[in-house]
Amino acid sequence: MPPSPTPTPSRPPKKRERRQLLVRIASVIVTVGLLAALVGEVEWAKFDQLLGRVALVSWMGALLAYLSLNLFRALRFRILLDKGDTPWRLLIPITLYHNFLVRALPFKLGELSYIALLRSRLNYSMEEGLSSLFGARILELLIIILVFASGVLTSAEALAQQREQLMLIIVVTFAVCVVGLYFGGGLLRASAGLLLPRIRQLLRNRDALAQALAAGWLQLADQLDRIRQPRLFLAALAISCFTYSSSFLTNYVLLRALGIDVDLPAMIAIISIGMFASAFPLNVSGFGVVEGAWLLGLTQFAEWSVPDATATGFLLHGFQLFAAALYGLAGYLLIHLSPPLAQAPHGETTRQKTSSG
Repeated sequence: MPPSPTPTPSRPPKKRERRQLLVRIASVIVTVGLLAALVGEVEWAKFDQLLGRVALVSWMGALLAYLSLNLFRALRFRILLDKGDTPWRLLIPITLYHNFLVRALPFKLGELSYIALLRSRLNYSMEEGLSSLFGARILELLIIILVFASGVLTSAEALAQQREQLMLIIVVTFAVCVVGLYFGGGLLRASAGLLLPRIRQLLRNRDALAQALAAGWLQLADQLDRIRQPRLFLAALAISCFTYSSSFLTNYVLLRALGIDVDLPAMIAIISIGMFASAFPLNVSGFGVVEGAWLLGLTQFAEWSVPDATATGFLLHGFQLFAAALYGLAGYLLIHLSPPLAQAPHGETTRQKTSSG
């Protein structure tokens, strides 16, 4: 029998690596370009005066609000993991350290730390880590978008006469989005039979891309199926409202200390724009994009000058990095001081084995 030919490496991984490289290059270009433009707008000689406006009690209040944000995130992870015996002594430090790495590492590489730490310290599978992380991110994004939309619409003077109708539209839209997210897995799977064949026809000369889209489509459906449990979904959605509130409070305390005096809808719009910036795909650790988002919000809704708004953006982003580093260091130390969850011979944790017995 002739020897079987040596399999040639598949092309899709190479194409995927090339695509990732292009995205990273574009992210660096966008980040450098934005930073170059924004740094020149700041009156750095007056930056210390900006810092001096914030009293010590405001810094401490913002730090406490940021800590509550991470505690609520840990609670949401625990709910989405659907494991009542997940030890807080490990989950809270993992959340703190993961939050720091997400902000410190470029190209979203910090997201992988959560999955890796769950696997190494808690013996949870990669699928469990990925599904809980995906559920947390999509719920948080949903809350930010809808609250931002409500803030923009209710703060616009031109729409003052239609505010009641607009609020009704927002409530209905929120309900539709929540129902769509809950049944998202089934909806994606049902639409796959209709849309994927057409996508393959459009990309008939690019089979690798068509296969990647189909695989990603079905993988997204699988991830959404994991949160299709009424108790789990509603609890995670409620906690996501608290994570938004904590993040809002962190920025609100500092903005008020800096002298921003606008009504609540305008403040919601300003802060939501700053939050939403981190979801922008082309950035390196948020630099440039976050500051630009604060510049946009403060100039449009608070009528601040460009130099003051840009300097405020750098201050707020710098505070978030400092707070994330402070709590991330504490999380790192607690992770290494706490022993990992022991594993039973058949792959169950000893805690699970004891409870089942």
